[in-house]
Amino acid sequence: MNQIVSGSSFPAIRGMQAKIEYYIVMVPLKRLSRIFTLDEGQLPVDKRAQRIINEERIPDISNYILENRDSYVFSALTACIEGTSEFVSVGDSKHEQKIGTLIIDEDADIYITDGQHRNAAILEALKEDPTLADETISVVFFTNKSLEERQRIFKDLNLYPVKTDSSLSITYDDKPDAILSKTIIFRSEKFTKLVHMEKSNLGPRSKKLISHSAVNKASKYLLGTINKNNYESLIPVAYEFWHEVLKNMPAWQLVCDDKASGGELRDESIHAHAVTFHALGLLGAYLLSSGPEWQSKLKGLQQIDWSRTNLDWTGRCVINHSMTNNRKAAELTYIQIKTYLNIPLSDKELLIEQSFKETRNGN
Repeated sequence: MNQIVSGSSFPAIRGMQAKIEYYIVMVPLKRLSRIFTLDEGQLPVDKRAQRIINEERIPDISNYILENRDSYVFSALTACIEGTSEFVSVGDSKHEQKIGTLIIDEDADIYITDGQHRNAAILEALKEDPTLADETISVVFFTNKSLEERQRIFKDLNLYPVKTDSSLSITYDDKPDAILSKTIIFRSEKFTKLVHMEKSNLGPRSKKLISHSAVNKASKYLLGTINKNNYESLIPVAYEFWHEVLKNMPAWQLVCDDKASGGELRDESIHAHAVTFHALGLLGAYLLSSGPEWQSKLKGLQQIDWSRTNLDWTGRCVINHSMTNNRKAAELTYIQIKTYLNIPLSDKELLIEQSFKETRNGN
């Protein structure tokens, strides 16, 4: 091995995978810009082992760091060293041979094989908060890899990505809106039976009525801004509203009593789908702002035909016999629910309804 005259050195642990050595080091965030200076994105696809960086992702990740300054978490970056490097162990015993210093020649090229967006976001966050400088991130280094080998490493690292389901993410989140929706569910025996806390897409065999992500988003529609200053006072408001809705949904109560399953309801009706929960959240926002008699208005929910075959839902949340879930569908469903409950539409809602009917009728 050539002697390294000058370069970067890091405390490191040596490991072995598939009979190949690799090194894990803790890199101070302030040193990332000096280590990863090579931009593979400027090379043609057949000459690089990395996707082109998506600049739109950077602000989201950077804001995550800054907004969670005392709790952010990042997994390791993976990089390949092309050039001279040397591992110097602290001793000769079995364990001492795995611990030491990784020295990288200053003329070596270092390629980020996995984590380029995290790296770019960290550099942006450092501009806003220099106190991050001495914090560290782990980097897994491979050495002396050809382009083909680096491409295979990139491919293998991204072979089985599993994105965390949004419902589970909210269940494990500590943001005010997540705490609110978790609290109203876990405090209620009935809603605990109705709401799936881990999955957002519930299959036909799922006994649960609705997902946590749907309840969370519907509660945002219901309450508006939910933050650290107000979420505790909003919990009883949301709790009361959703339980009042439950009282007036006989089919939901059948699920609570194990006399029906959520899968059966989703197949037959619209009120076991996220779009209708969102519409009910919009309805609740209107009712809560209209006066203290809002509970009596909800009694009319019992008389609504929620079946998917009801033509009043066609084009709103049922399109080509399938359910659709977006803001527009929720608003149109909300308008139809208001009509059923004999609640006057606002001028804006009248225009939306008129436009919807003209489009549906082909005018």
